[in-house]
Amino acid sequence: MDHVITLSNGLRLGYAEYGDPRGEVAFYFHGWPSSRLQGSLFDDLAKKHGMRLICPDRPGIGLSDPQPGRTLEDWQQTLTELAAHVGADNWHVIAWSGGGPYVLATALLMPKRLLSASIICGAPPLKFLGDREMFWIYRLLIQLRKLLPTVLAGILKLGAVIARMKPGCLMHRLLLKMLGAEDRRVLSDPKVFKVVCEATLGALERPAADVIADADIYLSEWGFEVSRITVPIHFWHGKQDRNIDWTYTQRLASLIPHATAHLSEHDGHYSLPVTHAERIITTAMQKSPPPDERPGGLMTNILHTLKR
Repeated sequence: MDHVITLSNGLRLGYAEYGDPRGEVAFYFHGWPSSRLQGSLFDDLAKKHGMRLICPDRPGIGLSDPQPGRTLEDWQQTLTELAAHVGADNWHVIAWSGGGPYVLATALLMPKRLLSASIICGAPPLKFLGDREMFWIYRLLIQLRKLLPTVLAGILKLGAVIARMKPGCLMHRLLLKMLGAEDRRVLSDPKVFKVVCEATLGALERPAADVIADADIYLSEWGFEVSRITVPIHFWHGKQDRNIDWTYTQRLASLIPHATAHLSEHDGHYSLPVTHAERIITTAMQKSPPPDERPGGLMTNILHTLKR
């Protein structure tokens, strides 16, 4: 269900709510380009495990007003007001892809309010780690942002056209061929594919300048050092991820004192959060996880244990 609130700065913030309305609150931060609708992929499992999933649109995306000049650290105030609105004193944070930096900012700036923090195939600090291992399309978009911003706006509009196309069309088939086997398998599910497209349209149907402003956060200095984060972070990443290489997560987690990286040999950018959603949720809520969906499917690599 969609909701819109007005923040203290006068801007509207949109969000969707899924899962158990009486459960433990978890804020879900969507990817890029995507929107609050992405959280619907986890609706059934959130209900099953007693999680109330609150999925905000970032400024300029979906139902939310743009916030010119915002930084990653501005998310603290936005989340504080959203938490007060939904009546949450403490909460979990979960993010997929482009939502990852917002989990890290929350962990650093609001550690006493977190029940857990989980990042799935998260976007890295590109200023620090570089973009060499990013998907070639992302690298192209980054270069266009620097050199030809008007062309980038046109490409985003084309992306909206493609997202509206009928499933199974030639363009969709060509795009799927760029992905690994597990990603193709998961996106062959009409329900999953529909959510991915609708969530993407939630961003791309907005003015291109707003979508680009959201992306600019990844290209700028984050404004903090991840090594200062003191709360445990669960990183989840597939080694067949062609969008964001898993080595980014390995390197990022190694900088955080209390990080655990859960790495899958078989999964990609889309298959990992869908296939292992229950394990991600139960780990966040400290419940007994279900058995792996396939032998050897997921392994846990503790990169940095508790140190003082």
